[in-house]
Amino acid sequence: MMINGLNLEALGAYKATVEKNATNGMYNGGIKATWMGGTKVGVTTNDLTLGNDTISHDFSFTIDEPEQLLGAHSAPTPQDYMLGGLSGCMMVTFVAMCSLKGIELESVSLEIKSGLDLQGFLGINETAPVGFDTIEYAFTVKGNGNEIQYKEAADEVIKFSPNYATMANKVKMIASLNIL
Repeated sequence: MMINGLNLEALGAYKATVEKNATNGMYNGGIKATWMGGTKVGVTTNDLTLGNDTISHDFSFTIDEPEQLLGAHSAPTPQDYMLGGLSGCMMVTFVAMCSLKGIELESVSLEIKSGLDLQGFLGINETAPVGFDTIEYAFTVKGNGNEIQYKEAADEVIKFSPNYATMANKVKMIASLNIL
């Protein structure tokens, strides 16, 4: 059964393979960032592994900063990409949850807002947070669902979106440094 462009039978079949063998649900990926001079950074994606399958995943994008932060303002900022990744994951989760409820969607948008106090980044104020302190978001949705169903789907985003969980929970960061 297809709803909102999602094959719910395929989703159910994939879920069953993960229930049968947890290894099938293991997702591994990553990126390589390369400094391109100034504040410009080139990013390429690594191949993904999903369970025992390797998936060719050859994409690239560029990051830059606005002129006020010494950039050329030639590409989205690192924060734009981070919020974009968050919104993409939240959107996919919301649409999937609505689809599982049988809701046919006409349109969905997600607006995310946040801000940085650059006093933290610049080392000017020790009490200023270096990262985002608050992230606000709002879904705007049109379809044949009702308010209760949409609220349930939004609550399920909080429960099931991997990127939401990554942003909302403390993540262990493991660092290494390679000197050439």
